[in-house]
Amino acid sequence: MKDTLTYYCQYNFWANTKIALFLSDKSEDILSAHIENSFPSIRKTLLHIHSAEKSWLARLSQNPANNKKVEDDFPSTQELLNSLLHTSKQFITFVDQQEEDFFNQTLSYHTWDGTSWKMTPKVMIQHCTNHSTYHRGQLITLARQLGLKKEVPSTDLLYFSRENAAF
Repeated sequence: MKDTLTYYCQYNFWANTKIALFLSDKSEDILSAHIENSFPSIRKTLLHIHSAEKSWLARLSQNPANNKKVEDDFPSTQELLNSLLHTSKQFITFVDQQEEDFFNQTLSYHTWDGTSWKMTPKVMIQHCTNHSTYHRGQLITLARQLGLKKEVPSTDLLYFSRENAAF
């Protein structure tokens, strides 16, 4: 189980890095342009991904002080992307440091609205990486709607597997 979860966390970091590289030279006007979607801009979608990854890591590590939405106080989207990548990397390290039995125990946590839940770490990690994948797909759609079509990266798990000879 741990190997699979580590693999998904590595994939998540790889895919977030692809998105970060893709967006790194885009103007703040483009990244903050309003578009109808789950979140109204590329920047707001990135902020949501970052908030979720940071909160799930806090829940896994039983650190309630970090289980909150990330405030949009980044001077630039590049700084937001750097912070997201840092959190994605921390996720890999956290999973790597756990013993196998950790992933099957039940943890209690609270959602942002204070609701209490219980879940196993393996489900928490699978949910978090899947959640980020879902919203990265939205980022690609947002980018295409803004006319950024030629350089859009492929962030599917298949491409990660091919690049890392994981077959």
